[in-house]
Amino acid sequence: MSPVSPTVPVALAVGRILIGLLLTVSAYAKLATSRELQVADVAGYRLLPGRGPRAVAIALPAVELFLAGCLVLGGRLPITETITAVLLLALAGASVSVLARGIKADCGYFGSRLRWRVGPGVVAANVALAAVLVADLLVTPQRLVLASPGSNMVVIVLGIAMFFNLLTNWDKFRQPQPA
Repeated sequence: MSPVSPTVPVALAVGRILIGLLLTVSAYAKLATSRELQVADVAGYRLLPGRGPRAVAIALPAVELFLAGCLVLGGRLPITETITAVLLLALAGASVSVLARGIKADCGYFGSRLRWRVGPGVVAANVALAAVLVADLLVTPQRLVLASPGSNMVVIVLGIAMFFNLLTNWDKFRQPQPA
């Protein structure tokens, strides 16, 4: 008899898919936001020097969409879940840094759609989401995947989409803003 209830793998897989959908919404909200606001959200954390906030503002939506696609479709799950959990914990760490330094900053997770301030709730949400991914990775065999296990096709297609998303977002940052 397995020590894990049969519903746990399904619940964790549903959690993984919901996290992928959340990352998708977050990425598209960022892409719909003006470039100045995207950079301002990243710069508000005061962690990156020079052009670092601009580079992160360009790359983050594409990375989120890539990871979201892999989580939802089930492409290369062990590494995808690990990378996504590390990203979420890094965002939690950045938020803790902002709180510890007494900085008032918008988290920027959903672009201009929700202007949430960095606070304990943001930290807790990121840690909880990372915990779901780690639990799915460690506790259960992978369930509810649309891609065949070990398939590189999902990763290749999503990688190409990520590349074009990066180009589009980068081009948005290059174009002059209307006055």
